[in-house]
Amino acid sequence: MQGYHFLLVLVATFLITSGGQETTATDQARTFTNSIVASTSAKRFLRAGKSAAESYSFDDIDRGDNGGEVAALQKLNSLKTLRKTFSRTMSRASNSFSDKVSPLLSMKGKVQVWSNNGKSIDFVKKQLKLDLLTGDELTQALKHYDDFVTLQLPIWTRNKLTPDEVLAQLGLQGLSGTALISNRDFQHYDDFMKTQILVWGKEDLPVDDAVVLLGLNTLTGNARKDAANYKYYEEFLGNQLVKWLENGDEVDDVLARLKLSERDILAHPNYSFYKDFIKAKLRVWAMKDVDPTTVQNKLGMGGLRGEALERHPNYKFLDRYIRKRFTYQEDGMLKQGLTTFDIWKMLEVYRIKNTVRKSSTTFAAYKRYVNKMDDYIIWLKKKNYEIPDLRSKDATPEELWEKTLIWTSAKRPDWYVKYSLGLDGLGENLLKEAPTLGLYNYYREGMKLPPIASTS
Repeated sequence: MQGYHFLLVLVATFLITSGGQETTATDQARTFTNSIVASTSAKRFLRAGKSAAESYSFDDIDRGDNGGEVAALQKLNSLKTLRKTFSRTMSRASNSFSDKVSPLLSMKGKVQVWSNNGKSIDFVKKQLKLDLLTGDELTQALKHYDDFVTLQLPIWTRNKLTPDEVLAQLGLQGLSGTALISNRDFQHYDDFMKTQILVWGKEDLPVDDAVVLLGLNTLTGNARKDAANYKYYEEFLGNQLVKWLENGDEVDDVLARLKLSERDILAHPNYSFYKDFIKAKLRVWAMKDVDPTTVQNKLGMGGLRGEALERHPNYKFLDRYIRKRFTYQEDGMLKQGLTTFDIWKMLEVYRIKNTVRKSSTTFAAYKRYVNKMDDYIIWLKKKNYEIPDLRSKDATPEELWEKTLIWTSAKRPDWYVKYSLGLDGLGENLLKEAPTLGLYNYYREGMKLPPIASTS
């Protein structure tokens, strides 16, 4: 008897827990579907009549020690079979009713249900009747279509679909050039690829694999550059170059990744990306004040001299570094926000006697930085961009005097000199009392402008 009660509890628990399965419809569809299924199932059991109910009753079980347990197990197996049949019925009913219920949902709900049920794009197009609608109705239907495709993009990314497979999903396979780019669904492909490029970068996808996935491996010359997928290749490699620079990767590493060799480097389709990497690397080396000999070694030309050196494909980068080393340094210093007074102190211009200062290479470097900053600030002003405050409050009268001479010689705009001397925005009285007014008047006289009278 005790075993009998245990079996009853086990069967009841088994049947109850089997009812907790979720359907794939939305909450509205799930509630509606479950109520219909429950009603349908109840009616089915009522139609089965008393004989069916009795066949699953435990009343006829012999309560003996052996026969009762065997009979109970037989009944339990019958109940398991019933549960499986009921579960399959529930599943079929759920799938069937999810389609029947969808007309009762809002279109937004339908789109979500279609996405959850893995419906194809062709199915959605037919449901939305895109081929039959016009005007405002078509515009609204296309919006729902776009919403559906947008839901598919992360699914395609998660499932690691290739670009060709996504083109096929969108019905764009076989199209190229203008026919592809002008197609309305190309925007969805473009959105997918922008995300895919980031995924490839995060996974450090080999460059050759990207070429194959983008279908560029069979194209050369202009045909490759004209391909719709080439812009994604450019963006992918551009992101990789930045990462390689940030990681401090060496030239040899990048050569290997781009599959470049000294023999055919200039003709290789990846050479332009390599060239961009080296140009950026030159600036990094300049800011670290790397000497030219070390740069020569880093460029794979260590020990070369004369014609052998000049014939090397990397020689032009070494020559560029030697010529523009200080310019690169100045660009970097300006980017870091160094003031002209910072450079004045760094170069120790103040230590050079006035009699020889103007002819020294040190002063030439200082003057070059002053002019670079002047050009930069004036350009920002013309473009209506925000001007960074690169004036130093610690600047000495001597440094300001040298700058005033440079401004006057270069005929810089009045507003700029006034701004640089800290006189902009001052009222008439404060302007006349400012300590830098004398420098400003010197500039104005040089520019044939009337001086401003001071109070002293």
